Amino acid sequence: MSDYIPMTASGYAKIRAEIERLENEEMPIVREALANARSEGLSP
Repeated sequence: MSDYIPMTASGYAKIRAEIERLENEEMPIVREALANARSEGLSP
């Protein structure tokens, strides 16, 4: 059994756009929140 799942070009573009948004908009917010938590000694 193959794990191959066909994808359209528009489906791929939509997923790539979401990845770009997460990397460029959401991750900096998460990194800042983690840095703040670490500076307050809230790291696990």
